[in-house]
Amino acid sequence: MKIRARPGPLGSGPMSLVSIRTFGLFAVTVAALAVSSGADALVVRHDVADAAYLARESEFPAIFSLYRTRAGHPDCLATLIAPRYALTAAHCTEVKKLRAAIDSGSGYPVEIAGHANTVVALIVPPARVDGSQPDVAVLRLGSTAVGITPITPYAMSDEVGRIVLMPGWGGTGTGKTGAGPSDGLFRVAENRVDRAENGRLYWMFDDPAAGRALTLEGISGPGDSGGPALMRTANGWAVVGVSSAQRNGDGPEGVYGVEEVFVRVSDLAGWIERILRSGGSG
Repeated sequence: MKIRARPGPLGSGPMSLVSIRTFGLFAVTVAALAVSSGADALVVRHDVADAAYLARESEFPAIFSLYRTRAGHPDCLATLIAPRYALTAAHCTEVKKLRAAIDSGSGYPVEIAGHANTVVALIVPPARVDGSQPDVAVLRLGSTAVGITPITPYAMSDEVGRIVLMPGWGGTGTGKTGAGPSDGLFRVAENRVDRAENGRLYWMFDDPAAGRALTLEGISGPGDSGGPALMRTANGWAVVGVSSAQRNGDGPEGVYGVEEVFVRVSDLAGWIERILRSGGSG
């Protein structure tokens, strides 16, 4: 299943906005890379071997998927931010089977690092001052995720210019070919935050020919909606963004020059903290 972000929440005008998640490999050691002979993955540099982007899922056990494609590949991601709470994109929660399972009281089944769990409630933030709705939701789990270290939501406002890591299983391709289907392999890529505006973080998929691209430059692929942008801090990884959409104008998805759009977690840090402390509805 491919879930597309709606233009409305982004308030962006007439350009096409495609929900497409990113991964990243900033600061992942060579020892963490899995050797595999897969085809291109994510949406990555055309001049870097795909093996450089491959990583072990066990390096990021707090990241899990809400759904599976017909091929059995992860689709729509979430990140454990507390033992019983996870963060995802709001548009990922609009699927009928998830809503129906929550409403019935049975909970929607998910698997986190190989352990069964359920989503029993979802909480969305209040609208922004301009009336737009942040494309983010907090999921409350039916049981505590044991043995998995949650990834802390970022609360500072210094993201611009910093490098972020984006893990995921989404659609594959390169900056020359654009996004394609997922092969189900776990990859990471990196990018640099260009700007922060109106509750969102933005970065471009830079062509290596321009001289600005990072070593493992990349962006998210179809299926990675809701996935995290991670930043290294003194206390480990922190979630700075939630994958929401891509600005690609009238062109194809995932080619060099498109702009990623992530929900800015620091703008919602107070709201998230209240939920985690009270276990309430935010």
